[in-house]
Amino acid sequence: MLIRFFVENFLSFKDEVEFSMVAGRTRKHRDHIITTGKRNDIRLLKTGVIYGANASGKSNLIKAMDFARNLIVWGTQKKQGIPVIPYRFDSMTKKKSSKFQFDMKCGPRSYIYGFEVDAKRVHSERLYEIRPTYEKLIFERKTNLNGRTEIEFGSIPLTAEQNQEFLDFTVRGTRPNQLFLTESIDRNISYFEEVYNWFNQTLVLISPITKPGVNFGIRFMNNAEFQQRFRDILRLFDLGINDIEFSEFDFETETRLPDEIKDQIKQKALEMNLESGQNIMLHIQELDIFIVVDWDKNITAYKFVTLHQVEGESNQEKLELFEESDGTQRLFELVPALIDLLNDDRERVFVIDELDRRLHAHMTYNILDVFLTNSANKSSQMIVTTHESSLLDLDLLRRDEIWFIEKDSAGASDVYSLEEFAPRSDRDIEKGYLGGRFGAIPILPSYNVLEWAE
Repeated sequence: MLIRFFVENFLSFKDEVEFSMVAGRTRKHRDHIITTGKRNDIRLLKTGVIYGANASGKSNLIKAMDFARNLIVWGTQKKQGIPVIPYRFDSMTKKKSSKFQFDMKCGPRSYIYGFEVDAKRVHSERLYEIRPTYEKLIFERKTNLNGRTEIEFGSIPLTAEQNQEFLDFTVRGTRPNQLFLTESIDRNISYFEEVYNWFNQTLVLISPITKPGVNFGIRFMNNAEFQQRFRDILRLFDLGINDIEFSEFDFETETRLPDEIKDQIKQKALEMNLESGQNIMLHIQELDIFIVVDWDKNITAYKFVTLHQVEGESNQEKLELFEESDGTQRLFELVPALIDLLNDDRERVFVIDELDRRLHAHMTYNILDVFLTNSANKSSQMIVTTHESSLLDLDLLRRDEIWFIEKDSAGASDVYSLEEFAPRSDRDIEKGYLGGRFGAIPILPSYNVLEWAE
């Protein structure tokens, strides 16, 4: 679970800002708090909802998390630059490094992991375990101007194969443009896997244009329990959909697939070297078409269809996903996230940029309500950015679950919580927000005259 995220000198964030999922003093909605009940345990929130005007920095906060995650999970190639973008509206910050830090909870343990980078190298990197009364050093890395990496380690249990000599060898082999955490995983040092896996598996970021991909197709096709959960959640949104199917169709005669793409798929199938009984799935995102190639080079094509009741008839009409409304298509993108968040045995942190994109206000409200209503005793979190002011409802959210982002006159973004304003629980938060009481709304001129349009 995410405890806190810090970013400094990246995109619109000039000075360090902090986004926190630590529960405040608010007493309302105690079921929104994730805790083991143990003394000194960190009390974390299930939900974070972030507001701000257009271009205020909401998406930049998500992009900061995404940049850091990608650098950790995928790393860099030799001599490759680090694609970091510092704050550009100050002559000094353009030349400075950018900082990122995640405080996170991985099962029973909590960690601090952060790094400082510019386009050429990793300046520093650190990993600490958070203990009840202190922070325990695991490693701290520095890279000098000559590209030499030096790391101080805390007490780390080593195996016979992965001894201190092997660890020192890994340090020497860590390039200036590569994080040591990433390098250690590449060299199969298992001690750091728990932290790496948090970024690789637990933290999931969904952009406004994310579509269900291959993993979604494989799960729906092969997992009856996933199919049923998908149907159960869809029914909560009253879309007029009776059922959904993963429907096979004729690959050769499909007119929406250009011959050029068909030939490319056939060529790719011929080049695949699969074992007996094995198959692989491809996804043509633009057309929402899934292609399965088996070990014998056979190609089978599938698409999602929704089933609707026809008035006065016993049969049902089938629609392809592209024929459904934009809002229904967006729900198909978000429902798998809800299933994972509500899964009993998986700890997930889903960060969704523009939750309300293409969705009616009631639908957006219902997504959060479904998650909060069904997530008791589950260690999952949903963090979203939105413009949807109807979510500013203290019957739905706690004060400390509501955050704002606002730019100053120089274009630098700041992040702050509704908790700082300590509004009464009976106050109309939506009305106060739209009235400008909490900031983070567009400041528009009091007239809308265009002289050239007269």
